Amino acid sequence: MSRARGIFALAALALASVSGAGRAEEPAEDRGTMGPEVLHNPTLERTAEQGILRAVPISIELPIDIALRARRVLVHYRLWGDPDWTALELRRSGARYEGAIPCLEISTVTGDLRYYIRVHDAEGRVIATGASRARPYLVTIKHDTVLEPGQGKGAKCPDPADCPAGLLGCPSERVVEIACQSDADCEGGTTCSWRGFCERVDRRKNWFSLGVQQDVGAFATAGVCSLYSQENEGYACFRADDAQYTGTAVQTNTPPSGGLGPTRVVVGFERLIHYDTTLGLRVGWAFFGEGPTPREGTAFVPFSFAARATHWFGDDLFARSGPRPYTFVTGGYAMVDLKGRTVVRENPLAPPYQGGNDLEQEVTVWKRAGDGFVGAGAGLAFAWESRRAAFVEIAAHAVFPFGALVLAPSAGITLGF
Repeated sequence: MSRARGIFALAALALASVSGAGRAEEPAEDRGTMGPEVLHNPTLERTAEQGILRAVPISIELPIDIALRARRVLVHYRLWGDPDWTALELRRSGARYEGAIPCLEISTVTGDLRYYIRVHDAEGRVIATGASRARPYLVTIKHDTVLEPGQGKGAKCPDPADCPAGLLGCPSERVVEIACQSDADCEGGTTCSWRGFCERVDRRKNWFSLGVQQDVGAFATAGVCSLYSQENEGYACFRADDAQYTGTAVQTNTPPSGGLGPTRVVVGFERLIHYDTTLGLRVGWAFFGEGPTPREGTAFVPFSFAARATHWFGDDLFARSGPRPYTFVTGGYAMVDLKGRTVVRENPLAPPYQGGNDLEQEVTVWKRAGDGFVGAGAGLAFAWESRRAAFVEIAAHAVFPFGALVLAPSAGITLGF
């Protein structure tokens, strides 16, 4: 059997006299230009047959450039009829890595044993592979009666008490956790967890949302019906006859006012960047709640845009269903029309600019606030499965430069992909 550097050299160990190399189901001699290096086995070493109740020994000698970076060599194998793959770690012995698929697991079941090898560096990245899950190496397990003379015989399984893990030909250490740096280092439907180990969870990292948001706001009303405020600060005052107030009001200390603002349909996208953190964007369109635009005033813009960062309270909530409480900070662009009421008193000493004004009258006030905002909020989502959830939340926005305090409760659904 060849033991040249730069290729797999799979050799018989103490309990078996055959190679662990199997029939390769993949093209042989192509070396990938991207990703992990592909290690190859010589054509003459790709066929192996093995008797029952015997370990399948595996030995690998790495190319020097890979050996310098390698920290862990894992064998992933699946027995005939077993739906699951198992990982074993090969032990380093000088320039080689050696181990064995346990003979007690092979037992008396005949058929093809499939396996492949992955080499990890110190951070868990896969730097080299031999075969793959889709195209593994094969070792055919047969009864001794159908084996050729001298093939795959030799010592059978010892008493387990006499074959501790670590002894040549005895089982290698079973791997419970496989270190990783990204999902590409994991296989078989597993993903790289935030702890840096491969895990099998149905965690969705991309979430699209659709919701309805109702703005509610408050704003100061002292002096808001002056001509200056209506021309420069986003206010518009209207009398009971729907005529815009343009009289000369006396400055008074009136309490703040406010009420409902626009109703918006909001579409959003969020990306899970850590188990408890998402970053997202939301785009909205106001379809109700627009106030009147005074002559020469700025027209209402129904479009809104927001960026947000969200913190989720709990241990990896996106890996399971159930409640998901959260808080967030946000900021963006939105124009908010708010409707309120106030009382204006006419200055009897000033020349009348507008007829029909009572000495004191109640007027309707519209505040066109915006266009920027920053804010924070909190909410609760409930996931009834891994990729579907409903949410309710409320945010408080400080709007500028035409200031107002806006509360924005919303509710909707999210879908994960």
